[in-house]
Amino acid sequence: MKNGLSSSGQTRLLVVDDEAFNREILTVLLENAGYAVDQAAGGQECLDRLAADPDAYDAILLDRMMPGLSGMDVLLHLKKDRRLRHVPVIMQTAIDGQEEIVDGIRNGVFYYLVKPIQRELLLSITQAAVQDHSQYRRLMEEVRKYTDALVLMNDARFRYRTPQEANLLAVMLASAVPEVPSLVLGLSELLMNAVEHGNLGISYQEKSELIAAGEWIGEIERRLELPENKRKTVEVVYTRMPEMVAVTIIDQGVGFDWRRYMDMDPSRVFEAHGRGIALARKTGFTAIEYQERGNVVMGLVDLARIALSEPKTT
Repeated sequence: MKNGLSSSGQTRLLVVDDEAFNREILTVLLENAGYAVDQAAGGQECLDRLAADPDAYDAILLDRMMPGLSGMDVLLHLKKDRRLRHVPVIMQTAIDGQEEIVDGIRNGVFYYLVKPIQRELLLSITQAAVQDHSQYRRLMEEVRKYTDALVLMNDARFRYRTPQEANLLAVMLASAVPEVPSLVLGLSELLMNAVEHGNLGISYQEKSELIAAGEWIGEIERRLELPENKRKTVEVVYTRMPEMVAVTIIDQGVGFDWRRYMDMDPSRVFEAHGRGIALARKTGFTAIEYQERGNVVMGLVDLARIALSEPKTT
């Protein structure tokens, strides 16, 4: 199986829960929404399935509390395996599990479902996880197409305007840093934020409402053509040193309260967006530094540190 698609072309998910009743409910709801679903009755069965085909699934719905290997045990196995660490995990947790959520965020879980499962929230969170993973796969495929000559680039300056150009630039810059394959996702998140929330001034609440109404893409296109936005660009400065890469992104917006988004707020793990900056900090960048106003951000990649900490494939 390739890229998480079933033989019929459906997006494939893995539901992991030791309770058969819970597995069946999730499976029915997800299959009715058009997903192909496999089940695992515990943590070890989940790992066995993934070991047999690391590219089989676009997302894993994982129960935290299971006998034997718990959900957190499974998660730690996934994060140590470079083939699996970018598959999104949707963790199912108890309704009073605030501490569990914070612990999961520390270990790279950005999608949560609270039991008892609500259908609309299940489908919204699953769609967000699948779309994020699909974006990551597309970007990684593009990175592989670029030539090795980009590694020779030490200093460069760019300007872009649209989300499409942001993704193209993310691919190009990530291709220049082959030591960190996942950097493309962090770059894409920061470059997209500079357009959407910087130059176009779309607030967090507005994005939530636009996504819910199915009007997100159309609103971006509309705002790009407004007279006050047509000449706005984002400037990017790339610098590579022997042991460090720095990417500085400067938008023409009024800035924002970036401190709220540097870490994943537990209150946002049940929403369809709001993970971008926190994801960027977890995917390739060693550090992300905003200037006070928030319209200038520098992403740093410590090449020496990453070389020492790179997990081995299990």
